[in-house]
Amino acid sequence: MGVRMRRLAEALTGRPYSAHPLGGGPRQSEQLLIDLTAFDCVTWVESVLALARSRTFSQFQSELRCTRYRQGKVNWANRLHYFSDWMRENALRGAIKNRTRGQGAHGIDTMLGTLAGLPVRRRRLQVVPKSKLAQARRRIDEGAIVAFASVRARLDFFHTGLLFSHAADQQIWLSHASKSAGAVVAEPLPDFLSRNRMRGIAFATPLPPGDSQ
Repeated sequence: MGVRMRRLAEALTGRPYSAHPLGGGPRQSEQLLIDLTAFDCVTWVESVLALARSRTFSQFQSELRCTRYRQGKVNWANRLHYFSDWMRENALRGAIKNRTRGQGAHGIDTMLGTLAGLPVRRRRLQVVPKSKLAQARRRIDEGAIVAFASVRARLDFFHTGLLFSHAADQQIWLSHASKSAGAVVAEPLPDFLSRNRMRGIAFATPLPPGDSQ
């Protein structure tokens, strides 16, 4: 999976950034939107993951639907708007395995409440602070999905992307749809961490179909 994730990410790097590509709302009809020409940070992660877990276009459609929507049911209320919900639901269905918990990690409390039309909820997250990332390095697998915990009230994570090893400098690189760059880019993870305030990071290993270990 790590090799497939890397090859797909490399092939799609440079595609334009798209703000709010899914649109919609609580009173609007919803349909499964597929667009590999432009991405925001979440559609970037879910598109690469769904592609890596698929062999045919039909499988890709099904994977993307189940990745994006709770129990694969396409409507706005079931869309996994908060990334903590996204990680939880995709772990339950065996698409990813959350590897955050362990050395260097700790729990933080937050609220989910930035979207009108969804109830305000309390959520406890496991994250690794930037200062403790070296302690968690061995749990970060190739192609890992990473999420950055927000300092903003009522929001769990403010950004997400994919992590890959970089042989040239022995660093972890972040592949992500960057609003500021206007495109999908790859950069050293420490560079991104140094520019952004956060409460910590969470990460998960992508799993192939049929592997929930």
